[in-house]
Amino acid sequence: MVTVDPSLSVAEAKVLQALGRWPGDRLPPTLRELAAALGWRTAAAVREYLGRLQAKGLVQLEPGRARAIRLTEAGQALVQDRRSRGRQPVLLPDGLDGPLAVMRLLEAGARSQALRKGRVLWQEGDPADRLVRVEHGLLRAFRTFDDGRTTTLLRFGPGDVLGFAPFFEGAGYPASVEAVAPSRVRVVHRQDLDAALKDPRTSMALLALLARRLRTAFDTIEQLSIRSAVNRVASALEPLVPGGPYPIVAIPGTARSFAEAIGLTPASLSRALARLVLKGVLHRLGPGKYQVVRLEALRQLASGGDSDRT
Repeated sequence: MVTVDPSLSVAEAKVLQALGRWPGDRLPPTLRELAAALGWRTAAAVREYLGRLQAKGLVQLEPGRARAIRLTEAGQALVQDRRSRGRQPVLLPDGLDGPLAVMRLLEAGARSQALRKGRVLWQEGDPADRLVRVEHGLLRAFRTFDDGRTTTLLRFGPGDVLGFAPFFEGAGYPASVEAVAPSRVRVVHRQDLDAALKDPRTSMALLALLARRLRTAFDTIEQLSIRSAVNRVASALEPLVPGGPYPIVAIPGTARSFAEAIGLTPASLSRALARLVLKGVLHRLGPGKYQVVRLEALRQLASGGDSDRT
């Protein structure tokens, strides 16, 4: 178990935990080695979550070096010393936020399922009959409008849990869910979860996840209130930027899913990225991959600054 700040996502906590367990007599891990330690097939997700941890002051990265991933003093304190936090910590079992009872439920009663890209797990309004934990890959929750357009509400990566909210209200799923990349999940069916919910600890664990999901929704609403497409793109990219001079940032998932998640069409996303390149804020390295040339300008745009003056 590792002590986790409530502001951390499940996947961020897993990365932090893996770094805390890395042997002190070995060189720092590469992205690929850290992904292997986490049981993830690719290093792309590790890079994304390391960027988020760096933004929170918990991890230090040195660009241009393969073995330059280190915990900061704050990160070490969070992993090793609960008392330094000055309050009762939240304990995270490996792979799931909440009491050990929930983890045991998922490991004992769940079955593993591989998902091809584009596979739909359920449609909006379907009866809620299962809870899912992502082992690797990327899923998205989305809604479809009457004219056929879709909008992405949430994205789920390794360690994330979804499908539990309807169990508290007795309604169907509030959104459709599909795999946007080849993925693997563990599935717990309703009858097993209903039995586990008789334990108050299990219910409280799922309520904690629901509260975290609500905070994510508030962040999305705030991001969508930013007035321009350039501001929205900068706001979405800024948390993904690693440290160091001229860092490299990659768009997670597909361009379409990334655009929908910030309330844009793929064409609007492309134009906004092109504008950031034209303004010298970004330098395009390849499909979905950019070097940040002017980090302060990106941060100003992310906070809602005027894109015409940056």
